[in-house]
Amino acid sequence: MAAEPGAWSAYVSAVMRIEAPGGVFWVRPAPPASTTGEYPDPQGRPMYVLTAHNPGGRVAPDAANALAEKRLTAELERRGLAWWPAAGGEFGQDAIFVLTPADRRIVSCTGKRVTVTGWSSEPDIDQRRSR
Repeated sequence: MAAEPGAWSAYVSAVMRIEAPGGVFWVRPAPPASTTGEYPDPQGRPMYVLTAHNPGGRVAPDAANALAEKRLTAELERRGLAWWPAAGGEFGQDAIFVLTPADRRIVSCTGKRVTVTGWSSEPDIDQRRSR
């Protein structure tokens, strides 16, 4: 089932909070081909933002979301992939985010839809103070 038009615009306008090795960053959408701020991964690798919460766009109970997230984390670890917590799939989500030094893409998990934007990032000042 494809994401509803209103749901897709929510993905496009979503703000992500990423807990990267260099600190916590807020990443916001920006006009295409525009990037400002520090890229969260110091090595410049592409970042894939996905969640196991609320599969298929349906709100799930907290316990079900926690179990699904635990399964996702176990699968990432089983595959030997690096991962960091983020807030903002396989596992039933409608879309994933792909963040690169050049752009931010929202990729449908249920169809061929892809939207490309730029991004801007800023450090989470409160997190840097507490370190």
